[in-house]
Amino acid sequence: MDLKNNKKAKELAVFALFVFPAVAFVLFATDIPFVMNLYYSVFDWNGVGKSMTFVGLDNYIKIFTHDTLFWKGVRFTLKFAIFYVIIVNLLSLTVAIVMARENKVNSVGRAFYYVPYIISLTAISLIWKFILGPGFEALYTVTGWDIFNWSWLGTPKLAFYVVVIMAVWQNLGFYMVNYIAGIIAVPTELLEAARIDGATAFQVFKKITLPLIMPAVSICMLTSLTFAFKLFDIIMVFTKGGPANSTVSVAYNIYKEAFVNSKYGLATAKSLVFVVFVLLVTAIQMKITKSKEVEA
Repeated sequence: MDLKNNKKAKELAVFALFVFPAVAFVLFATDIPFVMNLYYSVFDWNGVGKSMTFVGLDNYIKIFTHDTLFWKGVRFTLKFAIFYVIIVNLLSLTVAIVMARENKVNSVGRAFYYVPYIISLTAISLIWKFILGPGFEALYTVTGWDIFNWSWLGTPKLAFYVVVIMAVWQNLGFYMVNYIAGIIAVPTELLEAARIDGATAFQVFKKITLPLIMPAVSICMLTSLTFAFKLFDIIMVFTKGGPANSTVSVAYNIYKEAFVNSKYGLATAKSLVFVVFVLLVTAIQMKITKSKEVEA
């Protein structure tokens, strides 16, 4: 009996040894900050001083009644999410289908598409500022096409498309790699059997490949959606929310509220409101994509 108890105690100790770091990380990295945000959201606080004024639900009331810039940021973020998620997933899946075959050309091509993902945002911003500035000026001089003479960062509609294109260009390689991993995992026996039965390439993809790579689709849809909702770095470095606040994302609006306007309590309230919205959207997205998954 004592031997059994000692064995169980050792197993429990080993289990705790491996699980405790993960539990501690989740507790200190997510749970405690979330509870602190709940606490700060009912106070008027500048984020630095010791004096905090309890305002109850006033911060939330301001968000839903007076904060037009926040809701403008919500509209921009939703619009960006729709464009970004659809475009980046369609393009990366198309590239993955082409690059899935193992050969030297495709190996070089994969690296070519993946490089922008590992380049620093500062370098990417400099590249795009050169493209949209001196690069387009040179092309306009050579071709005379008006498209190269447009004010891409000075016009609200054009600035939006620049942000979308820049985000897609930067992250295309990441999603491509995920899709390639899913395509390679599809059993070749199923593909060969379908071709022998006379199925076209499109039918093979629609009926066999796509259903079997739905786990990869779910992951890519989820990661692209979360990237879109937390869009901040591109806005911060590249557009600063301009022109005329047309590219202010929710994350950038919260950042400015907390660290520029020194309204930390209001900023935390905004973050909590948006977290609830994001959780609802991602839950719906996961339910839809998970329902499409099949097993080989």
